[in-house]
This record gives sequence, C-alpha cells and structure tokens, in this order.
Amino acid sequence: MRKKILYLYLMGGALAMAALTSCGENGNQKLSDIPDRTTYLRADTIVVEAGRIGDFERVLFLADSLREIGELSDLRAENYQGIAYASMGQVQNAIECFTRATASDAPLNEDFWEYINAGSNLAHLQNAQHNLDGSIRTASYFIERLRQVETPARARELHNLYFCLGNTQTKLQRYDEAAKSFDESYQWLCICLDNDTVGIELKGALTTLANIAIAQMNSEQYAEASKWLDREDSLLAIYKTCSVSDSADVDFYRALTILNRARISQGLGQVAKAARYYDEYTASDYGKTVEGRISSCAYLMLAHRYKEAAYNYTFLNDFMTGRAIEYDLETIADDLMPKFRSNYYAGHKDSALQVAVQIAEVYDSAFVRQKRSDAAELATIYDTQGKERQIAEQEARNRIFAVVNIAIAIVGVLIIVFAVYVFRQWRATRKKNRILARQISEAAEYKKKYKELKTVSIVAESKDEQTAETIAATMPKAVTVADFTTLTDEQLFHCLRDLIESEHMFLQSDFGRQTLIDRTGLSKERIGAAFSQGSESTSLPAFVRELRLDYAIRMMNDQPANSVEQVSQASGFTSADTFTRNFRAKYGMTPTAYKQTRNDV
Repeated sequence: MRKKILYLYLMGGALAMAALTSCGENGNQKLSDIPDRTTYLRADTIVVEAGRIGDFERVLFLADSLREIGELSDLRAENYQGIAYASMGQVQNAIECFTRATASDAPLNEDFWEYINAGSNLAHLQNAQHNLDGSIRTASYFIERLRQVETPARARELHNLYFCLGNTQTKLQRYDEAAKSFDESYQWLCICLDNDTVGIELKGALTTLANIAIAQMNSEQYAEASKWLDREDSLLAIYKTCSVSDSADVDFYRALTILNRARISQGLGQVAKAARYYDEYTASDYGKTVEGRISSCAYLMLAHRYKEAAYNYTFLNDFMTGRAIEYDLETIADDLMPKFRSNYYAGHKDSALQVAVQIAEVYDSAFVRQKRSDAAELATIYDTQGKERQIAEQEARNRIFAVVNIAIAIVGVLIIVFAVYVFRQWRATRKKNRILARQISEAAEYKKKYKELKTVSIVAESKDEQTAETIAATMPKAVTVADFTTLTDEQLFHCLRDLIESEHMFLQSDFGRQTLIDRTGLSKERIGAAFSQGSESTSLPAFVRELRLDYAIRMMNDQPANSVEQVSQASGFTSADTFTRNFRAKYGMTPTAYKQTRNDV
C-alpha cells in the first residue's frame, strides 16, 4: 500500500506537471526568464502516454531514444525514467535518475519545472529509503528555489515538498515541526485546487491527504490522523462528482480510508469499532485483492491478529514477483520484518525461520545494490557544479545507511543464530534424554539383581550356621528383637532392607524410623547404627527415597499410561512436586521427560 500511494504520487505529479503545470492564470515572477508553465512538447506526449497505460519499460526505451535524437533534454529524460523505475519498484535506479536530473543548480529555463518535479520525487524516495537527512536537505533546497518564483504553477510542487518535509520530520519525532509542514502543505493544496477548474488535481490531493494520515498513524498520532482522514473523505465526495473521476480510483481511496480508520480506531483502543471497519474493508473489491490483503497487515499486526496477518503475508512473494519489485532495504524493513513477526507470534516457528533465512539472503543483494547506487550517485555528483553540497549530503546519507544496514544485519544474523541454537539445543537435549532414559532403566534392573545377589552372598558366607539360618528365616516373615541380638550392623541392615522391600513398607507416604520401631521393636539407636554403619553410611530417608525412585522407574516402564501424579502417589511420595524434584536431582531429567523419551523410543 505504501508503494502504491508513493508511485501514484510520483506519476501523478509528472503527468499533471507535463499536461497542466500551471494551476491557473499566469502570475508575476521574480525570475522573469523562467516560464510560468511547462512547455509541453510532442516528445513529452509520447512518453507520458506510455506511462499513463502502465507500460513503464516502454517509457524507459522512449526516453532514451528521444534523448538520443535530441527531442528530449537529458533532464526530462532522467525524470521520466526515474518515475518509470519507481513505478516498477526499482527504487535505487529511480534515485540515480532523479539525482542526475537535479545535479545542476542552473537548469535550462524551459526545463525548470521538470527540475523541480525531479527534486520533489527525489526527496520522497530519500524519505522512503530512510535517508532522512538527505530528504530534509533536498525538500528544503527546492522549497527555497520555488519561493523565488511567484506563479500559481508552484502551488502543486510546494504542497508536495511540504508534505515530504512533514513526513520526514514525523519520522524524526519532530512532531511540532511536522504539524506546521503538513498545514503548510494543505494550504498550498487548497490554492492549487481553487485554481483547478476541471478537477485534474483532485486525485493527487487525495493521495497527499492519505499519505499525511498514514504518516501520523506510523508515529501513533491517531487523533491527528483522524483529522486528515476527515478531509480526505470530504475531498473524495467532491472527486466522485468530477468528470475526470475514475470509479476504480474512487473504490481504492474509499477502501483505503476505511482501512486507515480501522487502524486509527485500534490505536485509540476502540477495538470493536476497528473490527467493524476492517470487516467493511475486507468486503471491498480492493480489500479482496492480493495487494489489499498485504495492505491490511498493518491493521492486523496492530490488533495482534497475527495468524490472519501471517496468512495474508503468504501472498507477498508472489506479489513482489508479479510486480517485478526487487527486495531492497525498505521492503525488508516494511514487509519482510513484519512477515517474520506475524509468523513468530502466530506460533508458526518453521515459517518464521524460513522468513529469517530469506531476510538474510535478500539483505546481501539489497546491500550490494545500495552500494552500487551510492557509487553511481557519487560519480554523478562529481560531474556537477554543485559537487561540494552533494558530497556533504552523500556523507550524511552514508552514515544513516550504515546505521540502518548494521541494525538490519545484526537483527537478521541474531534471528538465524538464535533459531539454529534453539534447534541444536533441542536435538542435543533429546539425544541426551534418550541416553539418560536408557541408563536409568538399566541401572534400575542392575540394582535389583545386585540386591538379590548380595543377600544370597551374605547368607552363604556366614561362618555361624545359626546366624545364617536366623537371617534367612527372618526375611519373609515377622521378626522380633531376639532374632537380631547376634547380628552385626551390616547383617541387621540387610535384614531391615529386605523387610522394608518385601513388605513394601516404603510405599507408605508416612513411612519412617518410627514405623520400623513399631514393626521390629528395635530401638531408634540400633536402627540408626544399622543404616549408618552397615550400609556405607546411607541414612534411612535416603535409602527409602532410592527404593521409591526405583519403584517409580519400574512402574513407568511397565505402565506407561499412568500419569506422573499417579506414579508419585503409588511410589510413596507425598506429592508430584516432591517426586519430580527428587527424580531430577538424581537423574538429571524430569519424570515427564523420561516418560516421553521412553514412549518415543
């Protein structure tokens, strides 16, 4: 939408300047040798007609051919070619043409108005390319040139240049200065319309008002933007009744106004009202087009309707290819970055990664084209009489572009690096979890077999036959204090261990030392000594925790359908949080991750 309005503005300016530069009667001039209107030549008619039907390749060819045979001056040919390139989306080529057209500070008198028009177009494109310093310098310079000529012919270009100046000041957050520039632009526009008896200027005026409203919205000055939309509505009502009006243009500007009102309402927090405006917009003919869908993304992103925006942005590449528009630094910032954000916030991580890769790919070629354009522009500057002034502008422009380029490059690289890092971390974590899960399961089985073998070994190696019989007899049945009087701490530990395991006492959530005291009649000190001296300094709580974790692992392996909550309760833990905390502390992963990994395997 931004490019369509800009290109309409540039082409409309050239057509109106070539066909009817003077907005009314002749006026007095401070520079008497400069005509008060463009001298409209036959060669101009041929080129303008090709542009009117949208055959911009033919405009380029005709401008070169007519220049070679002397029918068009270099300045006029460069201006027409710049407009054609801008309309084709080749902004850098357009800037080069307009720069060459405005290189001389003393153009031929008969080409003065084409010179002014080229300067106005250059200021607009510098603004669009975020060369804000260059845009202000260019606009201010040509405003001063026009102030030296007193004729109604200057009204159109002055309102155009003041608009560009205000738009640039808005981007620099100089809002008070911008408001004055916009008001100045509107005053000159009214003068131009007053002198326009056939309505040929109305279409350009509609574009100006729409652009001012968009500039205000982009700086979140929504109340101010609403004022300009009201003016556009009033002007559109007049345009509908003019003999030169076109129904397609009326529908376009009407749809654009509705969409802008949706953005303003959303910005002011009037969500329901904004949604109604947006529904009305999508029902319009323009809202159903591919370009209309892409234009609507500005509102959808503001309304956090990211999935709809992401869907509309799927048409972006085809739209750019169909219009033969190359990705440059402006389209990366205005289209690809919002496309990335819409997919990311919509949860389409794969699509967001693809867009990030695309940004990295097109950025390189866009940056190279920008550098080539800068080199060509600098070469042109060195061939002009205004070399010092232009070189200063170039240096300022290079500084701004360097900052923008570095910022975009850093963002693009960080996005790609972050995406690759996340993907690799995910793969590494998944691989690590598979290894851990296998080791945990194997360790649980080994521990079970080891305990069985250890118990048999103790019984077999006992020198006291009566002691061995006591150990063997006490494990499967009830025990008393007398059974343990002759046992060592280590032997007692194994007896208590087997008692706890055989009767599944550890599965009781309130199991502790008191439970063993009640069950065996042993003293607290004797039980403590058995666990601290006879079990390699393992405490009773630590031993019970190990048994519960082993049981939980076997349960998750044998009954994978059970939830973590069910497993924690069945294993004797007081809560799922306690179970998860103990499981992670011992094995380095959560029970949930273990279950998922086991199920994946």
